Amino acid sequence: MREKATGSICLRMVGIWCQLWHPLLLLCLTGLLQWDLCSGQIQVQIQKGPLYRVKGYPISISCSATGFTGPSERDFQFILKKPNMDVNMISTKDPDFPYGMFSGRIRNKEIEIQRLSGSSVLLKIADLLENDAGDLVCETLHTGGAYHGDYAAETKLNVIADTLEASYSGSPSQSLSEGDPLQLECQVSSQTFQHTHLSVTWFLHGEEDKNPRPIITLDKDLTVQTGAGFEDRYRSGLISMDKVEDTTYRLKMPQVQQSDQGKFYCKAIEWIQDADRSWTQIAHKITTACNVEIKRIDIAPDVGSFSVYLKASKGPLQVGDAVDIRCSVNAQNRPGHFFSMTWLKNQQKVAQIGSSGVLTMFDSYKERESAAEVRAVKTSHVDYLLTIRSARTEDQGQYQCEVWQENVNEDGTFKKMQQQMSSPEMVRITAKESDLAVVMEMKDAVTEGDPLRVTCLVSGFKGPLSVSWQHKKEGVSFSDVISLTHEGVMKDIGARYQSRHVQTLHSPAGNFTLEIGASATSDSGEYKCIVSEWTVQSNGVMKKANAQSQQKAITVNSVESLMKVSLTSRTTKVDLDSPVELLCRVRGPKVSLAVRWMFQPQNSTGQKNILSIHHTGEITWGAEQRNYQLSIQAQPSDTRFILMVPRTSKKQEGQYQCQVDAYQKDVQKAMKNSNPLAVTVQKPVSKMRLSRMETTVNTDAKIECSVMTTTTNTSRFTITWMIGSQMLLTMDLDAVVKFGPAAGLEMQQRIRMEIRQKQTFQLIIQQVRTSDSGRYHCEVAEWLQDSLGDWYLLEKMSISTQLVVKEKASDFKMNKANTELKVEEGEQLMLNCSVDGVKFDSTLRYSLTWLFSPDPSSRETLLTYSYDGSLKYYSFNSELEGRLHFSTPEVGVFYLTIHRSIQEDRGRYYCQVEQHKLDCQGQWSRKASDESGFTDVTVQLLQNKLNVDKENRILNITNVQTGFTIDCVIKSRSSDASVFEVTWSKGQRNEQPVVIFSVSREGILHSAIDDKDLVFGHPSAMHYKLTVPNVNPTDTGLYHCQVAEWIQTAENKWRKIGEEKSGELSIHVGTEERQKVDSFAMDKNDKHLDIKEGEKFEIECSMDVKNADPTYHYSLRWVFNSAKSASGIPLLTYSYNGRLQYRSENQQFKDRLSFSRPTSDTFHLAVLNSDTADSGNYYCIVEQHQLNCEGKWKQTATAKSGSTSVTVRSIESNLQVQNLNRTLNITNYQTGFSIDCIIASRSSEKSVFEVTWFRAQEEKNAVTIFTAMRDGTLHSNYKNLLFGRPDAKHYKLTVPQINPTDMGQYYCSVDELLLTANTYRKLASKKSGVLSIYVHTEASDFRMNKANTQLKVKEGEQLMLNCSVDDIESASTLYYSLTWFRDSLQDQSSSVKLLEYSYNGSLSYDSKLKERLHFTPNVGVFHLTIHRSIQEDSGRYYCQVNQHQLDCKGTWSFKASDKSGFTDVELIGDTEKQTSPNKDPLGMALGVTIPLICILVLIIVLLLRREQKRNSELKKKKDCLWAENNPLTPIPEVTSAAEDHS
Repeated sequence: MREKATGSICLRMVGIWCQLWHPLLLLCLTGLLQWDLCSGQIQVQIQKGPLYRVKGYPISISCSATGFTGPSERDFQFILKKPNMDVNMISTKDPDFPYGMFSGRIRNKEIEIQRLSGSSVLLKIADLLENDAGDLVCETLHTGGAYHGDYAAETKLNVIADTLEASYSGSPSQSLSEGDPLQLECQVSSQTFQHTHLSVTWFLHGEEDKNPRPIITLDKDLTVQTGAGFEDRYRSGLISMDKVEDTTYRLKMPQVQQSDQGKFYCKAIEWIQDADRSWTQIAHKITTACNVEIKRIDIAPDVGSFSVYLKASKGPLQVGDAVDIRCSVNAQNRPGHFFSMTWLKNQQKVAQIGSSGVLTMFDSYKERESAAEVRAVKTSHVDYLLTIRSARTEDQGQYQCEVWQENVNEDGTFKKMQQQMSSPEMVRITAKESDLAVVMEMKDAVTEGDPLRVTCLVSGFKGPLSVSWQHKKEGVSFSDVISLTHEGVMKDIGARYQSRHVQTLHSPAGNFTLEIGASATSDSGEYKCIVSEWTVQSNGVMKKANAQSQQKAITVNSVESLMKVSLTSRTTKVDLDSPVELLCRVRGPKVSLAVRWMFQPQNSTGQKNILSIHHTGEITWGAEQRNYQLSIQAQPSDTRFILMVPRTSKKQEGQYQCQVDAYQKDVQKAMKNSNPLAVTVQKPVSKMRLSRMETTVNTDAKIECSVMTTTTNTSRFTITWMIGSQMLLTMDLDAVVKFGPAAGLEMQQRIRMEIRQKQTFQLIIQQVRTSDSGRYHCEVAEWLQDSLGDWYLLEKMSISTQLVVKEKASDFKMNKANTELKVEEGEQLMLNCSVDGVKFDSTLRYSLTWLFSPDPSSRETLLTYSYDGSLKYYSFNSELEGRLHFSTPEVGVFYLTIHRSIQEDRGRYYCQVEQHKLDCQGQWSRKASDESGFTDVTVQLLQNKLNVDKENRILNITNVQTGFTIDCVIKSRSSDASVFEVTWSKGQRNEQPVVIFSVSREGILHSAIDDKDLVFGHPSAMHYKLTVPNVNPTDTGLYHCQVAEWIQTAENKWRKIGEEKSGELSIHVGTEERQKVDSFAMDKNDKHLDIKEGEKFEIECSMDVKNADPTYHYSLRWVFNSAKSASGIPLLTYSYNGRLQYRSENQQFKDRLSFSRPTSDTFHLAVLNSDTADSGNYYCIVEQHQLNCEGKWKQTATAKSGSTSVTVRSIESNLQVQNLNRTLNITNYQTGFSIDCIIASRSSEKSVFEVTWFRAQEEKNAVTIFTAMRDGTLHSNYKNLLFGRPDAKHYKLTVPQINPTDMGQYYCSVDELLLTANTYRKLASKKSGVLSIYVHTEASDFRMNKANTQLKVKEGEQLMLNCSVDDIESASTLYYSLTWFRDSLQDQSSSVKLLEYSYNGSLSYDSKLKERLHFTPNVGVFHLTIHRSIQEDSGRYYCQVNQHQLDCKGTWSFKASDKSGFTDVELIGDTEKQTSPNKDPLGMALGVTIPLICILVLIIVLLLRREQKRNSELKKKKDCLWAENNPLTPIPEVTSAAEDHS
């Protein structure tokens, strides 16, 4: 009873609570709503998208802001978002806001903002471009204070092509009379992909009309609207517009009036319905006009007036009834006048009775008149009657009578004088009542490949039926599918269905069915059935009496759209050797399926095929079938393909995916890939433990490494022995031992590894020596075998021990004397170092390393010589290696010879020598080492000893057939290894000589004279000569040679030793015949040009020809003489035969010379991209040639122009960059900031710029974030930066969507460059002012523990570090990300990033330390463990932590950041424990007792070993055989019984 009472009380409490929580919840929601309304949330609204607008037309987009406080007028700005950047378009506040692509259009008012109110604007674009497409963002600017609400809204703007077309194809002009009918047509169409509507309007522009007047409009919703002044005529049927087919719009005016004269044209407008359901005009077109002239009909004054009246049968008329159309003429002064009467139906002539009474029937009425169905008679002088005895539905229409008054001409013909029209009267003829009704039945959707059936149920019919089926796709008009006549014949199959199975069936009940076999997606759309009822006419002909139609839409869904494929598994993390089951579920239509299972192993980019199930049922295996099992389950709603891996291995870890293909009648219809599913195979936890290493040192050293526990009994091990960080030897899973880099050839003979007992591995070093000292590591790796037979690594562990081997001190010492040595370049340099007090000892040998220091901060190894006689040269300089020669003529004395010394050989030389001793085992071991004194070497350059014969000579020549020789004799040289470069020049008195011939040091010959073959000779090594053959008077002048002596250094570089000029050879050529007076002269005036570098300059030389003679031609040589050159340098030659040759040996002017001859007497030379090296004198030498009687050209005269002195001045830097420092505080992370780089002035208008932006943070060096190269190439080293260049001297870099990591100092550096001599030269470099960016976050009490600590750890031990957050908050919305750093204790400027941990749980390690790091995160507390510490782990450790918070939108945002205190870690090595002697009595007693006990034990052991010597030898052989055959199996223990037996 008590329990029942308690239960009832609980139920009552629950009931009371349920009644109370409703009003409490309502009260809470009301409060929240009121708080939200009162909080002032700003909301920006932009016209809802997506918007589709046509290129080339104007558009308007509205934007408004609500919910704000403060000033009533808001500022707006529009931004166009592109896939790779955001582009500022226009702003109401900042005129500099738009980017360059919009600024020009804004200046031209092509883009503007129209303010509708203080909080509402309209963006207007006059001419829409394709580049205007994108996501358009409207923002209202923040005016201060806290942010509340959304300050931006976005809409999608799509720019589509203009496909609207409108044309008028009729006559450009028509001439009509009053009352004549007018019919005009225009064609309008659009191919726009989006769903649009069209409206068409006909306009009339009369001569007196200021603006065109709309006549009639067929609106976008297919309603008809009339223009002002045309309403009455439209209601009277005198104006109409018909849409014929899909594209033709016909204007009909049965009776034109005088006011209709003017130009007729039609205007088409394309409309689209926006997302807000409103219709917007997006395009329009106007056709060409038709000029219509209306002639007024004048009536003769003596003619009497008349009128005509029409009267038709009244009452409801049906098909088959008789219809009378009476026309009467009421005329005055009738005598002498005749009338012709014409009946019209819908402005078309039916019958006519002429003035002479002749009856004429028109069109189809002729046959009906022959069949006595229609007749027309004149019943009196003024009455006319048209009778239709059996009316048809096509007889319905508007009837009129047309009367012409006619007079008789003298020849008996009639002349029309005056016309009158009766008022129109409508005759309506209805078909006999029929109850024909059509109802369409069909599915709303079918699947691709299935038959498509549409049925029309017909009722209320009386006669035979026929049907026509039509189909319409979206945006396209109806097209024929198939027809069935009333006789049951199928015909009129549409073009699209000719090759398909299409039929229409007619059931006895009168129903029609359309069947399309194997439907396709293109069959989607609306289907219409038109059912016609037929009757038999009185003449026996079948006639269509009535028709009804119905239409309905159907969708043909593709197999691919209906098919869904998913891949799932109950678990994706499985243990090794455990099963995993993958389920590939296929939902969709019932079709044949083909499935392919694919697998991508971990850390691989390619997929492998596991198996394929073909749609025919065949199965193809791509992997080993025994590793997988497959099952298939067909369910009503889906088909399931199950792949099971019975025993997973590490090789089966990775991503799985299934690919499903759908087939219909062996034709592939779809292919779908499932989602990838990652399967992780987890290793078991290792139980391996290692014991402490044991070391025994005697003559040999033995180091043992033992495995205490293993994970399984089948575990195998690989062992690696290391000394320091280098590998000594390793043993693999098959017990194969390999030596590592640390085990040289000598050491390989002294070390081995043995397996003792079960899992004990012993390293034995025989004949241990001091060089074997060091820290030895034993690394054990445990391996397990998986189901596929593959071995995988489970765990690695290592332990280490220190081995110290000491040796007695040596008296070995090197000669420490320091010396200096000076040699001349090219001479041999000999160095030596020796051992002090060396004595012959066959057990001692020496190895040597010779070192070279070119400067105090560097050192290079030249060679090493080993005690075994091996010699090795180091190729840090391959050229130096070829000049080194080493020798050791006696023990302890070493020589180094450097041949062909050069300047780079100067520096300090010394050697390091090691002494090695032969031990009793015949092995050489290092005993001692020392360093010699140094030799400072100075290499002096060769002195210039070049001497050229300077004797001056004079030679007079009278025989022009002879020649002369210019000898160049070198009396002495600086070195026997030197070579010469010889140049011959020719000049006149008081003139600068010009180079005529040169021979380079490689022996290449260059001649500057084209019209004469100079002969070069080289009789001896120091004798050069040049012969000028067949001299003429123009060869008169002063000749000399210039000799330059070169030597090739040991590093294959050429250096000029000296240069000297020879004596002059004065040549005078005289002839017997009297020389002709020169017929031309050169302009001798000197000129001067002063230009800036980089500019182009032009020079000219001209000649004055006294008597023009066509037998004279001229050749020219342009010469440049720089201030540094003794002789002129030929630039180009222009021959009398028109050949132009630029001198290829002149590299300074390469590709920069341009020659022209504007007139016969003037020669021009242009030099492009001038350089300061182009300064000097320019002149030309012109030679006159005459054609003699033998048809050969002969030089007759020569002359030299005045010189043009050119001074190319370096451009002084005038680069100025705006250097105003600014500070910007930012609180909104969604915004960005711009770093402007404005160039105030430049040095030259031809210069170009390279701009680089930098960022500096927390006293660290500035780093490059972005570079704009001179050729426009952009390089970014930071996040998505936006680059802009509003004008030529304004560069802008925008950092979007900032966060606190963007804080720092930003500036730009501008390099100004100028193109000179085909290369760009930097003119100047300037920095801008600094933009300091501060990103403020919300106030937070987040703070890291700042305590600093110190930690000393023995090498090899575990190192544990931690950092923590002070006063940690337990809020579930706070998460932390962390980065661990390590700095050097000596230099804190360089940091090593150890690991990064993100708030989402992702973790990344430094690749070098990954194996030894272990990180454990807790809430606000972070532990870092470093296993197997080494000396490189010493340093200062700290962490940087960022706090992140989950906001109300479900996104993580940065909140605060802080750095922890540091921990200084010092690694110390193991030291030998030394104990001081204890002098207490107990210690002395132990010191005596313990040795006695040891001696007694030793005696007992010797006796036992003597007794068991034979058995031990036998057992040893047995153990060795066992170890060879079973390398990883422990030696079996021998029982006592077995021992007794043996």
